[in-house]
Amino acid sequence: MTNSGEKEENATVTSFARGLEVIRAFGEGASRLTLSDVARRSDISRASARRLLHTLSALGYASSDGKYFWLTPKILDLGFSYLSSMEIWSFAQGHMEELVQKVHESCSIAVLQGYDIYYVMRVPTRRLLKSTLNVGSSLPAHVVSLGRIQLADLPPEDLDLFLNTQEIIRYTRFTVTDKEELKRVILADGAKGWSIVDRELEEGMCGISVPIRNRHHKVIAAINLTMPPSKAAEPGVLEYLLEELRNTANRINAELRTREPLGRT
Repeated sequence: MTNSGEKEENATVTSFARGLEVIRAFGEGASRLTLSDVARRSDISRASARRLLHTLSALGYASSDGKYFWLTPKILDLGFSYLSSMEIWSFAQGHMEELVQKVHESCSIAVLQGYDIYYVMRVPTRRLLKSTLNVGSSLPAHVVSLGRIQLADLPPEDLDLFLNTQEIIRYTRFTVTDKEELKRVILADGAKGWSIVDRELEEGMCGISVPIRNRHHKVIAAINLTMPPSKAAEPGVLEYLLEELRNTANRINAELRTREPLGRT
């Protein structure tokens, strides 16, 4: 029997963690990699990279022509396992589609992971970003409304840690880079319950977001509408879109209250 003062055995499986690093080594501009490329990008030995790549290949998650390795579409199973495990995604899609049909603007749901947001659902109407955003895409949380409204829900010490440790990159001439000003904006968004970020990531994009909360009133995600800045500047447009966005979020929240607890508690 283990004594109460004895340290518990470290349950981390190093090889599994390295395997995840190998998967993350592939991405935009790095869809086909040599063994040496994978080892370097994953910061592991060539021998470890070889074993892990051959394991992924044997399981059908990767393929190779003898020199290059690449991920196969089966790797999407890992992401869809997450999506299918979250009950919210089984009904939120319908609400998002109704909203898009009504306001004719793109709608997304994203979750905060660390200090990035990850898109988990999207109903697009047009391409606003230079780089296409799909389910699984990530962006720095501080520069998009989907992220700021979720950063606003962090405990004060966690928000301070983010501001003290993260590099705040300037993406456009409108990006808020002063950390004191950024903190003020995030806290103001939390106080009013919604966030708007205008041209800070790309000058052709304006986004407005509200939080999605579980039955314990904890923020587990955010939902937004994205539009051209020119439309956002039209009289009454933002007020109308915010009202419709809130109505959609409220319908999602209402369904969540009748289901099992989700997300952060």
